[in-house]
Amino acid sequence: MSLKRKVQELKRDLILEEATSLFIKEGYENMKISDLAKNAGVSVGAIYSMFGSKENIYNHYIMGQIEYYIEIIQEELKRYTDPVDMLKAITAIKFSAIIKNKNALKENLINDPTFFLNVSADDDDPLMGMYLYIANHVMEPLSKSVNTDKNPLELFFLYDGITFGMIKYWIVAGGDLAGRVDDAVENFLRLVHTH
Repeated sequence: MSLKRKVQELKRDLILEEATSLFIKEGYENMKISDLAKNAGVSVGAIYSMFGSKENIYNHYIMGQIEYYIEIIQEELKRYTDPVDMLKAITAIKFSAIIKNKNALKENLINDPTFFLNVSADDDDPLMGMYLYIANHVMEPLSKSVNTDKNPLELFFLYDGITFGMIKYWIVAGGDLAGRVDDAVENFLRLVHTH
């Protein structure tokens, strides 16, 4: 790799790091490219040249967060053998990620129920990889322990719907999302048992 290319990648990483901080602090709507340029020590034109748009920067931020939390989930799941304990661990990680990134995510979580399905159109979508990982490593053994014939990926999406419903409620009404991990898992298990 040439030195020029390495410098460009470092600059890109710095911009994304600063964008992450601004999205978390200000939210998507309030984050200004001019502030990002100032904080990163680059011109506004350089940012648009690299990323094309604020939306593209945001998508890179989201994908970076997804990849970060996938690693955390994979490491955390190594500690458990019981699928219910695994589900509680995943839920705690998911809720803590949302709490940390609330400002950056709230507009999209409230206004676009398919937001995470639309973040990446790539065949190598890390989010879909995470869905499949959880379906195979958590939902498949869970389906056997609760004696359901539902497909593990369908179970994952049912779980995802319940947890995102709770997240949306928290964004609108407030409360203690981190303290609702057990409620989320119990709600999901009740749903699975009734079908």
